[in-house]
Order: sequence, then structure tokens, then C-alpha cells
Amino acid sequence: MYRYELHLHTSETSKCGHVPAAEQVKTYHELGYTGICVTDHLHNAQIAWFDVAHDWNAIIDRYLVGYRAAKAAGEALGMDVIFGVELRFPENDSDYLIYGIDEQWLYEHPWITDMNHQTFFDRFKDEVLIIHAHPYRKNDIVYYDCVHGLEIANCNPRHDSRNDLALQLAKDHPHLYRTVGSDAHQIGDEGRAAILTEERIRDSYQLKDVITSGRFRNWCPEFDAILKEGEAIGHV
Repeated sequence: MYRYELHLHTSETSKCGHVPAAEQVKTYHELGYTGICVTDHLHNAQIAWFDVAHDWNAIIDRYLVGYRAAKAAGEALGMDVIFGVELRFPENDSDYLIYGIDEQWLYEHPWITDMNHQTFFDRFKDEVLIIHAHPYRKNDIVYYDCVHGLEIANCNPRHDSRNDLALQLAKDHPHLYRTVGSDAHQIGDEGRAAILTEERIRDSYQLKDVITSGRFRNWCPEFDAILKEGEAIGHV
């Protein structure tokens, strides 16, 4: 089985990231992972931290530094480094993991960070895969009708992600896809979760296909009970 991390940040791009991209790749390689999906933060506060001109192309150039560094390190080690985004809109602190995109997609869709969850879903629901990251970490209201799935177990050790509530939401809406992620920001966060699959995943589009077709299973020892209850729901 191949093992992939779906939720990871780099210090080059995410303001809250504390581990350089190449070090993240090396650590996951040593842990036996086949690959990682880099999901650095993208929202207006993050953009302001970049301190670049109010130019979308320049913003994305700066945003991609972490992913590109991880990609180069992955190629040197034979690891698959997949592109993703953790997107937030101005309306609240909810975060959405976006898969099924590439670098060019970001360049071609300026100021998606100024949208809201409904307008983004209405425009891109048939194009990308939208997974609600740690749905209940900072919010009590989850817009479950504007996502394709839920991060049923967020395994970051420093946050109370209230995964039990995410599990209940999945039970209430069994059509939603369910994923897990380490949400790695600093040393000690890595390798806590993964998806396991019988195929190598080369890019974000293939990752989207693997998730939507159910050709994977979730792995997260710390929240194994939640995963087993999630599996009993069916669908994925």
C-alpha cells in the first residue's frame, strides 16, 4: 500500500508553518510515506504577509515557493509531491482543502480569496474537490452543503479540532467524502495521518479521482475509533 499525507504546510509559504519544505519531504520520506500533498494557506491575511504588490500573478509566484521547494526535494528522493491549497474566505475562519487543481489553475482564477463559501462552491463544484478542513475547530456552524467532503480526523496535536463533531456530521450526511490529515506545521506534527491506496498518486487531479472513487482508506492511529465509525457509514 502507498501512503500519502493530505494536509501539510511549509515555512516558506504558510505564516504559521515552521518547517522548511525540503525538511518536511525528508521527514516524510524517512517515515515511509510515498508522497505528500502540500496545502499551504491562501487567504487575505496570508497574502498581506507576503508583502508583494497588489498583483495576483506576483502573489501566486510568492505562494508557490513552498510547494516548488517541496516538489524539487521530492523529485530528488523519488517522492510524489502533490499540489493542494488550504483556502479561507473573509466571512469566517473556516478552511477548505482544495484538490484537483494545478499551479496554472491558481493563476487563472484571481482573487478567489475575496469570494465566500457559497459563491466558490457554485462556481467550482464541478471542477475541483472541496474538503472542509477541521470543520469544528473554530466554528459551530459548518456549511456542509457547500463542500464535497469533511476532514473527519484532523490530527494536529496542539488543536482541539472536535473530531467527534465532524464524525457526527458525516453520519448525518453520508454522501460527503471523508479524509484525514496530520495538519503538519512544526516538528512533531508529521506522520500522524494518511490515506492508504494501492496506486501511486502523481498529481492533484489523480488525488481527486482516488478520493471521489473511494480507492483509498484513511489511517490515523490516534483517532482509529472515529475512523472505524466513519467506515461503518459507508460511501467511502
